[in-house]
Amino acid sequence: MSTSFAAAVAIIALWPAGLSEGATWYVDGSVGQSGDGRSWETAVKSIEAAMNGADGAWDTIVVAEGRYVENVEIRMRPNLSLRSRDPLEPAVVANTILDGAGKRSVVTFSGYEREACVLEGFTITNGAAPQGGGINGNGTGATIRNNIITGNRADGSQDLAACGGGLYYCNGLIENNVISDNVAEGYSVPDDTYPGGVRYVAGVGGGLSHCAGTIRNNTVIRNRATGFPDYGPPGSGSGLFSCKGTVENNLIADNGDETGWDALAFCDGLIRSNAITRNVGSVWNCGGPILANLIFDNAGTGIVSCPGLIQNNQIHANSGNGISRAGGVIRSNTIWGNTAGGVEQTYHALIENCIIWGNGGAQLQDYLAEPRYSCIQEWTGGGDGNINVEPRFVDKEKGDFRLRADSPCIDAGFNRPHLPEFDIAGMHRIMFGGKSLTVDMGAYEFYINKLEPAPGTNEAAFTWSSLEDKIYSIFYTDDLFAWHLATANFSSSGSQTTSWLDDGSLTGVPPSLAPRRFYRLLENP
Repeated sequence: MSTSFAAAVAIIALWPAGLSEGATWYVDGSVGQSGDGRSWETAVKSIEAAMNGADGAWDTIVVAEGRYVENVEIRMRPNLSLRSRDPLEPAVVANTILDGAGKRSVVTFSGYEREACVLEGFTITNGAAPQGGGINGNGTGATIRNNIITGNRADGSQDLAACGGGLYYCNGLIENNVISDNVAEGYSVPDDTYPGGVRYVAGVGGGLSHCAGTIRNNTVIRNRATGFPDYGPPGSGSGLFSCKGTVENNLIADNGDETGWDALAFCDGLIRSNAITRNVGSVWNCGGPILANLIFDNAGTGIVSCPGLIQNNQIHANSGNGISRAGGVIRSNTIWGNTAGGVEQTYHALIENCIIWGNGGAQLQDYLAEPRYSCIQEWTGGGDGNINVEPRFVDKEKGDFRLRADSPCIDAGFNRPHLPEFDIAGMHRIMFGGKSLTVDMGAYEFYINKLEPAPGTNEAAFTWSSLEDKIYSIFYTDDLFAWHLATANFSSSGSQTTSWLDDGSLTGVPPSLAPRRFYRLLENP
């Protein structure tokens, strides 16, 4: 440890003092005449003018509200920050507009930028280029956050396919953006080597294409990748195409049309904790782990041709099957109400700890599948631990697929080593459900959470499923407005259940004398 610290100190000492502070340049398109750009009073009129002045390694360009009809190029500035006045204020972001005038990409990076180079707080619109109508990253490592990237077009040519209506080849962090109403347009060109003398080329990545960094906390909505399904290939990856990094905590909705499908296609990184809904097509040909996603109400099958781990997902109400042509491990998923069926053509996939129920067609249409410890409607094929008893969800019609206390799926799974630590809701796996310390079937782990009168007068007992060596904070309220801390250091009783007694000593008055009382439980880090 001391050696690493000494090395870090030596490296830091090589940097000149003040290098990371840089100069700030100001842009305001409403000024009558450009100044030197060093203050709001002397702001320049265009971002291009500020770029020409910003030559420091850590310079920042701040842009006032207005419409800037420019095609912005970030030229060899690895740590530049380009932002609006207030990237966290929606009105400012909506009114600080970079307009590409339908000529080229609205923003083009050189590709040499580092994570410290930040683009944030803009509406980026009306760009048109073969690759990256909104933003062409050229492999940039820049951070792109808090923007609205909308109404851009990737329009392919004879030499370049249409890739990334919104963003293309951006390999840095992409977070907290709205990426909407962009299109990667398919095109046709005369070519005598093809039938009919025409070559059809589909667009890919209506929202994002070939972005290898982390993509998180974005809204990716109403994007399209168009093609020619009657003559050639349909468009692919209407939301995201060939994005190899982690895709997590995004809303991916309403993407695709009749000419181009699949909300995510060829995205081989981790796909985790996304809401994927109302798309034409859903998740197709993605090779990495698909974990803890809500995949519902899509036109088509929920997950298709994905060979990796599919775990802790809620897959319901899609118009095709829940899962099709998946050859890896399908574990701890809840698959319900999909129109065409539950799971099909899994090529010897291991199906374990799943609930497959209430789907149209066959629940499991695959003689090569190997289900274990799963709840499968009308299942008669045997296998270790499988059951075919109603799983008893809390409210399946409203999409609440947590298990009721009387569910046969509680404590009925298989405790395979290296099970995930958390379920789809972020709660611990392998909690005591009343029978044993065994994992539950399905995407949700059942928790005992019981509040009842205690034997003593004026007392209430709060009991919950617990793990050994955990410490809890307990909060209470009598009005649902102000919450109060009763205790911050309540120890677990072990890996079954823990109880806490409210006798009024920590909450002011006994619960029986309060008008009403509610509790919150927080597991301390």
